[in-house]
Amino acid sequence: MNKTIIQKVTEIFPGTRLKEPLSKHCTFRVGGPADAFLELKDLSPETIQNLKDLLKLLKKTATPTLIIGGGSNILFHDKGFRGVVIKITANNVIINKTTLTAEAGAILQAVIAKAKNKGFYNLSPLTGIPGTLGGAIRGNAGANGLEIKDVLKQALILNPKTGHTKTVKPKDLKFKYRHSSLKKTNEIVLQATLKLSKAARHKTIATKLSQRRTQTQPYGLSAGSFFKNPDSSPDKPHLKAGYLIDQCGLKGKKQGQAQISPKHANFIQNAGTLAKPATQKDVLKLASLAKEKVYKKFKIKLEEEVQIVPERP
Repeated sequence: MNKTIIQKVTEIFPGTRLKEPLSKHCTFRVGGPADAFLELKDLSPETIQNLKDLLKLLKKTATPTLIIGGGSNILFHDKGFRGVVIKITANNVIINKTTLTAEAGAILQAVIAKAKNKGFYNLSPLTGIPGTLGGAIRGNAGANGLEIKDVLKQALILNPKTGHTKTVKPKDLKFKYRHSSLKKTNEIVLQATLKLSKAARHKTIATKLSQRRTQTQPYGLSAGSFFKNPDSSPDKPHLKAGYLIDQCGLKGKKQGQAQISPKHANFIQNAGTLAKPATQKDVLKLASLAKEKVYKKFKIKLEEEVQIVPERP
């Protein structure tokens, strides 16, 4: 980015940070510096207007732009990002009767906890999924038979190309397994409303799932499930990615400071130290190995769930 663009960005958002390490903003703790980095700590009308002005500038100057939330499903390049990274951290949550409305930067687990505190347990199957509500909607996050699309009532989104905001329903987002139309349009979730339920069965399910997740999922630095579970078909019954990778004998396999978790084979972890962390290159080599071995053994092509960010989009 040239100095003129950086100056204009900092005029719109004075808190913009230059050469901010992206490793500080993802659960992998991997990634070099962004040319410019800013946080949206609130989504007031003034902030949204400033965001629109910024996006207009970045579009006009063809400056690469990346919107992130909690950084839980993303792997940055070792050399960082040559452009502007915008992190949404605005996190207000309001519960009104049987709905919950939250800003996109609200951590999903905090949303679930606030619902539980009011006696609503229907979001509990999503317990343990890292990241923000906005990110969960973008990727249609899910676990234990529940996806975010199942509880979403509506969302307020911003089109970065036109600067227009609109309220959309689940059907408008064309949800599929770990996918929504937002991945193609790059529209930005600003706020969302979820449906809540006090059905007694949800509380029992919540307790069991919490115990099971503790037993089966590894601790450490990762982006959660690295690969999507493959589609099932009559000749290829539904098999989970972790099982397929495990059957190829890759649990515990290391590449540099990256490692396929010995506990769950669909987790690739940063097993390094602060002084010597894993690199994107390490992680991608392990991912490539897993894809190669699984295809050779099962003729199944694994697809990444994690967003791989290049230095120059």
